[in-house]
Amino acid sequence: MKIYGVRIYPQSVTKTLGRGAPIFIHGRLAEDRSDLDYIFRPVASRWHGHFFVQDFGVSYEEDGRISDPITELRKSYGADFHDADLKTQLLVIRADGFPNWAPKFYSCEGALLPLFAEAPAFDLLQRLYWDRSFVLSSVTWPTGMRAILHNWDDMFWQLFSVDQRDIDSLVSSHLSNPKLKMFFVEFDSEYPNPTNKELTPAA
Repeated sequence: MKIYGVRIYPQSVTKTLGRGAPIFIHGRLAEDRSDLDYIFRPVASRWHGHFFVQDFGVSYEEDGRISDPITELRKSYGADFHDADLKTQLLVIRADGFPNWAPKFYSCEGALLPLFAEAPAFDLLQRLYWDRSFVLSSVTWPTGMRAILHNWDDMFWQLFSVDQRDIDSLVSSHLSNPKLKMFFVEFDSEYPNPTNKELTPAA
């Protein structure tokens, strides 16, 4: 399967000297919305009718029971909520609602948001997110998964898609944007971790 990819470096990451190593300070591309929304909003209309997956955290009650966050997820996402599973701690949300939930999206040191044409089963998602023996590649790419949005260590975002038009549309939307630097990337060599090889600028 052919998978197309682009990497986006937000120019809001600055570097300062620390004790023995540099310290990276992660700013935001816009004050009123997340980097996810800033970068991918221009192409989100292409994903109508699709479903994103996101992981979520749980907390524990004083007696050691796991609290149930699903009610709060329903309230937070409203009509964009599709399903959630407490065991796998995974949430399925409607891509049509991207403009509603993406501005408030927060990730700590990274994120993986697969995009499916139809709502996926949680056993598939558990393998994709948590099974260390499963390696996502162009060979094991799940049927029905159109794309993934991937944030690596808060340093860059990547979009990998089986539809080249997703990549072309994103690049053309941000081509003259000085806040972003974009490079074409090969999925099997640059996911999940970068190789640090020289990349081809997206133009």
